Amino acid sequence: MLLHGAFLPPAAVIEEVRAVLGSVAPPAVAPEAPQSRGFLARRGRRKEAATEPVGPEMLEVLAADAISLPITAFGNLTPSDVQAVVAALGQAAAEWSPPAVRLSGGTALDFPGDWNVWARLAGQTDELAAIARGVTRVVEPLGFFVDRRAFRPLLAVARVTAATTGPYLESLVGALEAFEGTEWVIGDVVLTTIAPGARGSAFTEYRRIPLGP
Repeated sequence: MLLHGAFLPPAAVIEEVRAVLGSVAPPAVAPEAPQSRGFLARRGRRKEAATEPVGPEMLEVLAADAISLPITAFGNLTPSDVQAVVAALGQAAAEWSPPAVRLSGGTALDFPGDWNVWARLAGQTDELAAIARGVTRVVEPLGFFVDRRAFRPLLAVARVTAATTGPYLESLVGALEAFEGTEWVIGDVVLTTIAPGARGSAFTEYRRIPLGP
C-alpha cells in the first residue's frame, strides 16, 4: 500500500477558496474564424469573429479530493508496516495540540518546477509545522526514513496550463492575496492512499489519527 500523511482542510474551506478562483474572469480572445468558401476566401480574407472567453484550459482547478496539505510519503508498506505506523503515530499524536489555521493570501509558481497556484496558511502554522516534523520523527525508529522537507504551509488549489497568461495569473494571485478565509482547527493527521483509477493527485482516506488526548 502506498501510504501518505497529510492534513485535510474541511470541505467548506475548499469551497471558499475555489469561489475566489472563480471570481477572476479569464480574458477574452478572438478565436480564429473558419475560412469562407466564397468571395472572401478567394481574396484571402476571413470573416471577423466576435470575442469569447477562454475555456477552462486557462486554469486547472484541482478537484476537492486532490486538495491537501501533504506531510510526507511513507512509501509502499506491507499491512504489518501500516499497523506499526498507525500505532506509533496514534501514541505520539495524543501529545500534540490541534492548531487553528486559516487561509490568507496566495502565490503561484513558488519554486523551480512548480506549476501550482497556492493559498497561504496563517495562524498557528509553526505549531502545524512542528506536528509535521513530529510525524517524520515518529516513523524513523520503525525503519522508515522519509523526507522531512515535504511540508509547506501552502495549499495547492489549481495548476497553470500552457494557455495561462501572465496577467490572468497575476489577477488570480491578487484575488488570493486579498482573501481571508474562515479559521478551522486541524484535529487529525490523515493517512491517505491513491484511489484506484484516480486522476492526477486524487486520494482516498485510509485512517484519521486524532491530535490531542
